[in-house]
Amino acid sequence: MRQWIAAAGLALTAGLSSCNMQNTLTRQPQTVRPRLTMQEVIPPMAPATKAQEDSQNKFLKDNVSRFRSRKLASQYYVLQAKRTFNQNQPDSAMIFLNRAWLMDRSNNEIYWGYGLAYGQMQEYDKALYLLYRTLDQDKENPRLLTDIATTHLARFYSQSNPTDLQQSRKLLKRALAQNPKNTADTYYKLAINSYYLLDFGQAWHYLHQSIKLDKSKENKKFIAALLQKEQDPAGVYSNRHTK
Repeated sequence: MRQWIAAAGLALTAGLSSCNMQNTLTRQPQTVRPRLTMQEVIPPMAPATKAQEDSQNKFLKDNVSRFRSRKLASQYYVLQAKRTFNQNQPDSAMIFLNRAWLMDRSNNEIYWGYGLAYGQMQEYDKALYLLYRTLDQDKENPRLLTDIATTHLARFYSQSNPTDLQQSRKLLKRALAQNPKNTADTYYKLAINSYYLLDFGQAWHYLHQSIKLDKSKENKKFIAALLQKEQDPAGVYSNRHTK
């Protein structure tokens, strides 16, 4: 099945060199899992009128006829949600996820999708609530662990709370342990995490690991920000590489 490819948050390297990280790391910790309810995060879909109820029932009946089961219909709409999400259209992805939820709300990928869509819309508390709900049913999924960690990083960039950094690192290391292969993105997120934790030598280490696996992770803005803090211990990058 196609993965949710787009980042689970904003571009994490924007403004790295100007962030006042030392003050950030002394702020009051926050709760890792947001205290929300499902009613607060899933868009309301209960019909308010008889006409809406009839329309919804027709939708359900037509889809069962088309896909032979509600479960298969739900899987189809999740695939469509992934397609639009990866085209950076979170609003369209939400529409398809709503349809998937109506067909089969037990489909765990729906909540993963909702979480990533909320993350793309910078609603990080809702995103994390849903992503952790997904993790409860799929505890050792390395891609999901990395997505949750990325959302913590995005919330840290937005709110500057060190709890997000600590939780992000914990989840990323757990993802690495679960899947030592295909880890370029996980290493890259660990490099960003280490940068914010002021551990620049470790940031360089993780960045080199990431680039070795995937050359596209050679982000000039991030490399420039790291060079401002500490020269590359491996001697691969210098200021001339960022011009």
